[in-house]
Amino acid sequence: MSKQIGSIISCLVLVALLASACQSSPAVTAAHKPAAAAGTVLWTFQTKGAVWASPAVQDGVVYFGSDDHFVYAVDAASQQLKWKFETGDLVRSRPALANGTIYLTSDDGNLYALNAQDGKEMWRLDIGNAKVRRQPLKQGYDYLQSSPAFADGVVYAGSADSNLYAVDAKTGQEKWRFAARGAARWPMRASPTIANGIVYIGNGWDTLFAVDARTGQEIWHFQGCGNQPTPAVVDGVVYEGGRPGMFYALDALTGQKKWQFNYGNSMFVESSATLVDGVVYVGSSYTSALFALDSATGKKKWAFPTSGSAWSSPAVADGVVYIGSNNEYTKEGYFWAVDTQTGKAKWQLKITSTLDAAGVHGVVSSPAVANGVVYFGGLDGNLYAVSTAL
Repeated sequence: MSKQIGSIISCLVLVALLASACQSSPAVTAAHKPAAAAGTVLWTFQTKGAVWASPAVQDGVVYFGSDDHFVYAVDAASQQLKWKFETGDLVRSRPALANGTIYLTSDDGNLYALNAQDGKEMWRLDIGNAKVRRQPLKQGYDYLQSSPAFADGVVYAGSADSNLYAVDAKTGQEKWRFAARGAARWPMRASPTIANGIVYIGNGWDTLFAVDARTGQEIWHFQGCGNQPTPAVVDGVVYEGGRPGMFYALDALTGQKKWQFNYGNSMFVESSATLVDGVVYVGSSYTSALFALDSATGKKKWAFPTSGSAWSSPAVADGVVYIGSNNEYTKEGYFWAVDTQTGKAKWQLKITSTLDAAGVHGVVSSPAVANGVVYFGGLDGNLYAVSTAL
């Protein structure tokens, strides 16, 4: 009997000790795991070509193209490939995502619609020969490929055949095409923006066009900007860079100039602007800098040296500007995180290898930020996922 009592007492003591241990050392869950420091590379996904294309992120999936001719869908949580789709040439456009479909262009001259779940082709439309780049590729800046834009059931995309196309998003049937007249009939490889029933797009003659989204009729054009960047349209103003090294704010309805900013010594402005809280953030080429401009006046707030051409378009989140830079001379490029208030670097990543045919190193891809991670492509062939934790 005494042995039984002793056993019972021992069991009770053991239970008490276990309970105490559980209370003092809770199980580690995802919520208790420390977040990776800002600038930490969480993972990369390797392709077989340079990644000039900018990624798009939706529902935990990263969609992007590569110079290896493929479009990729990668699960952001598992880093596993969901699917890939092969086109006939380089894929440098950023996908547009709408209603379970992704739309993109390729240097094979086609506009594609793919099922976002499995990558199956829904339709394709020949929008003209896109291969107007120098062959072999010896000019690094000659990289543009129009990224489609979606609005109200219509996909809009520019083409090297000098046209802007409006295409039914479900059927792939052309609704209309806009061709600039006269000397302005240059390739339209810039990407369109749609706002308030107007499509804004530039062409190789450095002309920005405003086109009625329903009819395809020109509303106005402005000479001096639009050759490469995607227009940013905010509160009735179009913000757009051009050459030689000028950046403009234009009235969205009339095309009248509100102000202009002179970069100083930048022949081209490839970067598209991003506007947040009354500040315009935009990169530059020869000036090799990221600029912050007052959106009302165009006055410079600060300029950050990017150690290479800032063709990438900035993304802004939680007080940080993210932008890439490239350099074909130093054989290295960077991805930067810059404080929006001070214009000082918070962290940077150096990329020293390249798969680019023109020998450009670094980052041209424009970043996308989602759920504490910034995604961008590298000319070394990788898609990068980097922590933005502060």
